[in-house]
Amino acid sequence: MNHYSVTLQGIDKTTALGAVIAEHLRPGDRVLLQGEMGVGKTTLARSIGAALQAVPPLSSPTFILLSEHSGRLPIWHLDAFRLGPGADPNASGLLDERQLLGVTLIEWPDYFGIFADSRLGVSDLHLTITRSDEELRSVDLRTGDANRLAAIAVQWQTQHAGATAR
Repeated sequence: MNHYSVTLQGIDKTTALGAVIAEHLRPGDRVLLQGEMGVGKTTLARSIGAALQAVPPLSSPTFILLSEHSGRLPIWHLDAFRLGPGADPNASGLLDERQLLGVTLIEWPDYFGIFADSRLGVSDLHLTITRSDEELRSVDLRTGDANRLAAIAVQWQTQHAGATAR
């Protein structure tokens, strides 16, 4: 299984997906949230943060670029939108070795040259979010760790309706 697709209707399903994903995160993981403006990247990031017991709660980091949070794992929440395409997160100091100790949530990873069809490592979970209408979202999950993806899929299918595997 290379990817798994979930259809979400409403904020409660988005929150539930964030909680399922959070259960499968480990130190050093990067969650890459890609999608158009207003599609729900920050909402899903907040849901993951809430499930990881983030203190303070996650908010949109657009104007500060990077926020740090304590929780079940340390959390870094990065929004590359203001940097624009072609930005280098390592040269700018936004990504460093500290993030190996926790989870890094990156909105707009394509601005760093990380795309859904890129070669993903076992520590990368790429989420592409698309919107059908105001309430309906599709989330395509990809990772280099097939076992983790399968575990997320099984847990989601067990707990929630409206999921389709591809």
